Amino acid sequence: SSADLHPVYVGKSRRRYLISSDIIDNPLFRELAERSGEDDDAVINVSCEVVLFEHLLWMLENADPQPESLEELVEFYAC
Repeated sequence: SSADLHPVYVGKSRRRYLISSDIIDNPLFRELAERSGEDDDAVINVSCEVVLFEHLLWMLENADPQPESLEELVEFYAC
């Protein structure tokens, strides 16, 4: 539901996005959030560039990545 939106703060500028639970539960997103350090469920930070983050969102919404490519993708998106 549209109520399942969570604030996510991205990059050095900490740009705020509202992200659906479906994307937040994606293994690739989880891994990125964990690598970004702060493990606080109330505040999700992702330390990749905003433009990369927007690409990631597009990909998760349109082309669900395969498990074998997850590791490479995390390396690509993690900064």
